[in-house]
Amino acid sequence: MPISNLKGKKVLEAGCGAGRFTEILLRYGAIVYSFDYSEAVEANQMNNMPNENLTLFQADIRSIPFEDGFFDYCVCLGVLQHTPSTIDSISELKRVLKDDGYLIIDHYKFHIGQYLSLYLVYWFLIKNLNHEYQLPVTNFLTRICFPVHWYFRKNNILQFFLRRISPISFYYGIFDLTKEQQFEWSLLDTHDKNTDQYKRHYSTKQFRKIIQNFKFSSYEIYERGNGLECIAKK
Repeated sequence: MPISNLKGKKVLEAGCGAGRFTEILLRYGAIVYSFDYSEAVEANQMNNMPNENLTLFQADIRSIPFEDGFFDYCVCLGVLQHTPSTIDSISELKRVLKDDGYLIIDHYKFHIGQYLSLYLVYWFLIKNLNHEYQLPVTNFLTRICFPVHWYFRKNNILQFFLRRISPISFYYGIFDLTKEQQFEWSLLDTHDKNTDQYKRHYSTKQFRKIIQNFKFSSYEIYERGNGLECIAKK
């Protein structure tokens, strides 16, 4: 589905954060209605306003303040696994989607490696800290651990073990970025992965069953990296 198809279409962006994808949707001519549960919408406003094709609001994905069948597309990326209920969230997104409209979503994929590392241990400890301490803690961990990862970045064996005992995200060899960009991405994702209150992972089979139960007219599921992506037509 070419992204150029979005031009002139009403697109709901659920869970916009600071507006990384909002900017792309606007660039391709979409009429964007973008929301987040958090005050991240204020950062999105600073990054993407003024723009006559953008409406920003704060809302719960389980109670979207629009009538049935209002949107041509609903886009929800990097969000569903962090909501109280994946199924309730998809149900509400489908409700506000037009007949023949498209739902574009992704979800964390189950991987046994999640239970063979300290990933979930760090998450449990950090997410239960007082909110005012979470960002300083994840920033501190990144500043301490990133130089170690970077020094051994070309040693695949050490990287294998580091990625299982380290609390930070590190993407060398995965994305072609400068050292500074790698560090910034580590800062952002280390905070993101360790402070979310909900964290669900589905196998491809489990995710497919969820999508099938919604009885979309058609759908496709793709496995990409550590996630599952779905494009479904209502």
